[in-house]
Amino acid sequence: MHVTDYSHELSRCGSFEELPTKERWSLMQAWRRAYAGALHAATGKWTRGEFDWHVFSFHRAPAYSGARALEAYRAERPEVLIVIPHSEALPAVRLHPSRLPEFPGTDLYIFPPDCAWTLAFTHEDASGLGPFFSRRQEADPEETPSEA
Repeated sequence: MHVTDYSHELSRCGSFEELPTKERWSLMQAWRRAYAGALHAATGKWTRGEFDWHVFSFHRAPAYSGARALEAYRAERPEVLIVIPHSEALPAVRLHPSRLPEFPGTDLYIFPPDCAWTLAFTHEDASGLGPFFSRRQEADPEETPSEA
């Protein structure tokens, strides 16, 4: 995806600010702790292959895929989203959405700051591999819901 198209989609969905590199890395590491914990425990690595979303495609974390993933994603109403593209040529942003962004065909991770859920778009969406939607409670067996 070209940076102009990426920025246009973000602008269409709300206001956003670019994240510094250090914060981008820190937030992606938080995402990995939330969704790739079982993979890390089994292999000592946070990713399988080149893409973080492989944690879902190789069934190391539970996730909906395809239309069901998009349906679950579209039901969310977050006040703030973190958007982190796989490519560092595209900036990671904090988005205050008026609508949810969609980036089919782009390797990109969307999640609220607490990593309660995530949607991972993939470059293989068109061939049926993604997008993937997962909830932290289901992906992290150590995660327990807070009691009110």
